Amino acid sequence: MDFSHGFLLFYTVLICYNLGTIWFAQLVVYPLFAKVGPAEYVTYHKFYSSQIPLPVIIPGFSCFLVPIAIIFLRPGSVPLGLALANAACGLLGLWVTVALEIPRHFRLERGGKQPEVIQELIAYNWPRTLGITGSAVFTLAMLALAFAPA
Repeated sequence: MDFSHGFLLFYTVLICYNLGTIWFAQLVVYPLFAKVGPAEYVTYHKFYSSQIPLPVIIPGFSCFLVPIAIIFLRPGSVPLGLALANAACGLLGLWVTVALEIPRHFRLERGGKQPEVIQELIAYNWPRTLGITGSAVFTLAMLALAFAPA
C-alpha cells in the first residue's frame, strides 16, 4: 500500500469517527444543553468545553482540513471532482464551526443559559452535520475507487 492509499484509509477512519460524533452532538448533546438548570449552566458548559478538545475538537478540525491535502495526495484512481466535493464539505464544516458555533458557545459560557442561543446552536449545527455526512459519503466513494480491483 502506498502513502496516498494509506492516507485515504486513515482519513476514512477519522471521518467515520467524526460522523458518529457530530450526529451524537446534534441529536443528544446540544439538546441536553436546554435541560441544564440556569444556576448550574455556566459550570456545566465550562466542564463540557474543557472535556471536548481530545475527542471532538482535534478530530473535528482534522476532518475539516485533511480533505484539502487529499486533493493533492489522493490515489490516482480517485477523480479530482470527488476530492474537491469532499474538501468543500470540510470547508463548510470549518466555516460553520468558526463563524456560527464557536461564538454561540462563548455566549453560553459567559452569559449562562440562554434558550434562544441553544436553539441557534442546534439549528446552525445542521449544515455542519450534513457537511460531515457528505464528507463521509464522498470519502467512502473515494475509498471504493482507490481500492477497487484493477
